[in-house]
Amino acid sequence: MPGRRVSTESTHLDRRGLLSLGCLGLATGNLFDALPANGAQTKPARAKSVLMLYMDGGPSHIDMFDLKPQAPAEIRGPVQPIASSVPGISVGEYLPLVSQQMHHLAQIRSVRHEDVPHDQAVYRMLTGYRHNIKAGGLKVEDTDFPHMASAFYRVDTAAAAMPSSIQIPEPMRIDARILPGQNAGILGTQWSPFPVHVTRGGDVVPPDLGRLEQFTEARLKDRYQLLAELQNRSLQENVSAATEFNAFQARVMRILQQPSIKNAFDLDRESPALRDAYGRHRHGQSTLLARRLIEAGSRFVTVYWGKETQDWGGDWKPMLVNNPWDTHRNHFPLIKESLIPRADQTLSALLADLSSRGMLDDTLVVWMGEFGRSPRISKMFSTPGREHWPHAFTILMAGAGIRGGTVYGSTDRYGEFVTDDPVSPADVSATIFDALGVDPQTVVPSRGRPHQLSQGRPLTKLFS
Repeated sequence: MPGRRVSTESTHLDRRGLLSLGCLGLATGNLFDALPANGAQTKPARAKSVLMLYMDGGPSHIDMFDLKPQAPAEIRGPVQPIASSVPGISVGEYLPLVSQQMHHLAQIRSVRHEDVPHDQAVYRMLTGYRHNIKAGGLKVEDTDFPHMASAFYRVDTAAAAMPSSIQIPEPMRIDARILPGQNAGILGTQWSPFPVHVTRGGDVVPPDLGRLEQFTEARLKDRYQLLAELQNRSLQENVSAATEFNAFQARVMRILQQPSIKNAFDLDRESPALRDAYGRHRHGQSTLLARRLIEAGSRFVTVYWGKETQDWGGDWKPMLVNNPWDTHRNHFPLIKESLIPRADQTLSALLADLSSRGMLDDTLVVWMGEFGRSPRISKMFSTPGREHWPHAFTILMAGAGIRGGTVYGSTDRYGEFVTDDPVSPADVSATIFDALGVDPQTVVPSRGRPHQLSQGRPLTKLFS
């Protein structure tokens, strides 16, 4: 996350020290009183934190949760239902581990929207708002609405040693283009999620948050004071930029004074057996890291799937793709042999782990993508696939008082359209804000007109 450059030519402050304090891009509303939340409405919170698992590209609802075994073969495909830990609720056969955790999970089978391209659909699901441009090729703009994690970050008043909002293992892209909706947008850069990288091999790249060895506490404070004086001279013509930079400095200063924060990024502190349970792959280790960061004080961690090499079968050569769940080609081998087994392993391990630690009581787990896949099997390519399908799809929630073992909403006999209790992306964001104890209708300052956190309605029936 870029910080604002400040000249160091007229000061003895060295460049390394400046970069250490100013360019990590960390911020907190708790330390920064210049931007009040304009009367953020709070209420008793069900959730202390949110852990969101996002399946880049759109997971197939009809092959995983909303199966239609009585539908024709060209609809249902080869996937068979299996029993779960909840009598009367079945899931797809490629989810044997999650099937045993269904008593923790609520299935919301009636999510729908109108955005077919990835760009707009990702934006819609992560922000709760529809993009005003309907064509593809969207780019990140200052006028974007914020990721719901950034919006929560803006009103979060809980003291925390960790960045309140974090994203792992890398931002979602199409080609080299980062998809909008993943950052703070109109709220300002300081409210964007802090990025933590995990390699495609599953290795965490911890941020360099440690105090430089030659820095004593006194020297750190002296440098921070000097930077404050420097910004007052060099940025006085741009008040908003100055306050944003000030927030960056304050947050970095706080983290540097707590070197034990490094432990949260060290997966070797977990047992090999637990790391195996989550999966020794990027998604598994990213999710385990997310649990550790929430345990250390983060409030909203988003885990994207991340790009990977996939075999599309037929005449296609294996390719590095940014949205692996976008299975237009070779759909059934990919979900059977690669995608669903990893999702099954990691989600089931997370639920079991959070439950055993007592963290599921106050951690809201959200599992979703930007849309589902078309119920009718596509033969557009040489290997069968399923196309984008935003008209009806399933997301999952667990923890923080969610009534596990339940199903909310329903679809028609082919899983094509919602028949009962439709849920919009705005309803999803409103439910998350409400669980965190924040009124979804809260309005906060932004670079343009004031921003309302959500225009949806909380799905209060999901909770006990």
